[in-house]
Amino acid sequence: MTLAAILTTAALGVAGLASAQGIVANCTWQNGFMQDSFLGMYCNNDNWADYSYDWTWLDTDSCLTNYDGKLYAYNSGNYWSTCGNCSTRPSPVDFVLYCECLNHNGTFTPTTYDLNTLVYNRNGTLGCFEYLGNKTRKGPF
Repeated sequence: MTLAAILTTAALGVAGLASAQGIVANCTWQNGFMQDSFLGMYCNNDNWADYSYDWTWLDTDSCLTNYDGKLYAYNSGNYWSTCGNCSTRPSPVDFVLYCECLNHNGTFTPTTYDLNTLVYNRNGTLGCFEYLGNKTRKGPF
């Protein structure tokens, strides 16, 4: 797949998320963390009578792809097989994923992706594209 095709597909996929709630605005991004390719955090649910947060986690491997050492939004992306040493640096405006990914030379190169532009909160559940993660009332803390 060419880079142009990946970027076009990513733009079309992300455009459908315009009405979704971003994770920085609607989740406790301060406590969010990555375990392997799984992103977990508490997010607002839609139960206004019992307004609260649900613990939710999403396998970001379904959301991103590695193309020549750079991360891109891509449905069923499977980046995790060629990237490692990933961590996040959240802030009030973004939720940046930092990884080292294989490039065409076979070496690992640093790359970043702002998950807040791709991952959404739907009724207390993290999602990307048509994928929804899992949720429970209580998380690890």
